[in-house]
Amino acid sequence: MKQLWSRRPSPAMVVALIALVAALAGTAYAAQSINGGAIKKQTIGGGKLKKDTLTGFQINTNKLGTVPFAQVATHTFWAVVHNPASPGNAALARASGPDIAATEGGGAVTVTFPFNVSACADVAGRNNAGTATPQSGYAQTNTSPSNPNAIEVRTRGKDGNNEDDDFHLIVICP
Repeated sequence: MKQLWSRRPSPAMVVALIALVAALAGTAYAAQSINGGAIKKQTIGGGKLKKDTLTGFQINTNKLGTVPFAQVATHTFWAVVHNPASPGNAALARASGPDIAATEGGGAVTVTFPFNVSACADVAGRNNAGTATPQSGYAQTNTSPSNPNAIEVRTRGKDGNNEDDDFHLIVICP
């Protein structure tokens, strides 16, 4: 028994024990004193957060920037035109905005937008303004040579001849 008490720890063991006690005390202190209120704003990056820990309540949506490519969706416009088989009677059935209009004349339906669409991509397809099955055929689009705010649409039958019919038009601008 006397031999156990006569041996003293080495200096390295004393330093190791002090380091162990300090590390355990620091961890215990941090666990007790650090909470969500103690964290300064903008000190934790988004990549450090656990998945699905934030909700819309914690996120200020006004500070979020534009999502990449979301701008494309804000520059997409469409129109559905009802065009029965008689000259001059095309009418807009519905559209993506209140300032879009459709008029028929010269063998084409002109869909007019409230802005310049000459640098936009546009495509139209024959389709009914309602729920009936559309007739076969196709639609051709062209930027109006006389109005940069308008797209001209010509509908044709499956044989390629001009044929009045309903169509859907979509315009995507940069």
